[in-house]
Amino acid sequence: MSWLRAEAVPEADGWSVFLSGTPIAADGATFDEAIDEMVDALREYAADWQDRLLDAPGHRDLWGLVQLISLSDDSQLRDWLVGNP
Repeated sequence: MSWLRAEAVPEADGWSVFLSGTPIAADGATFDEAIDEMVDALREYAADWQDRLLDAPGHRDLWGLVQLISLSDDSQLRDWLVGNP
């Protein structure tokens, strides 16, 4: 998943985190809160993908991301989002 990288941007009221090229994003008052919200957003996306998005144009190519989400615990997803090996 080297082509997917989380980007975090500070905003007036906190932080936004997004994965460029995907519909997945999250906001939080602090950086850590935004990352926690992004982990939740990733879990929701993976569930939606399994239920109805797997054959939808623009989503079917994200199967590798869904596998990463499914095989990772929350701590591992946080590390991936912030770039910790």
